[in-house]
Amino acid sequence: MKKNWILLALVFVLLLLGWSLFRLLNPGGSLAIMDPGFRDWFWERRALDLAVQIVLVFAGALGIAAILPVEDEDD
Repeated sequence: MKKNWILLALVFVLLLLGWSLFRLLNPGGSLAIMDPGFRDWFWERRALDLAVQIVLVFAGALGIAAILPVEDEDD
């Protein structure tokens, strides 16, 4: 039981140390990216995202259909 408390205290101290080092090295304190990049460009062009999703769903359906056994129509 005592070993668990020591481990918990060690994890807490490491988290506190990591947080304080982050604050020390990043005085602005902001995690946001100031430069708009690929994510903003891609979000504005949702048609491309929709087309990619349609192709992926269709490919998945064809893959599942290829795995399923073929039924005999003779029965």
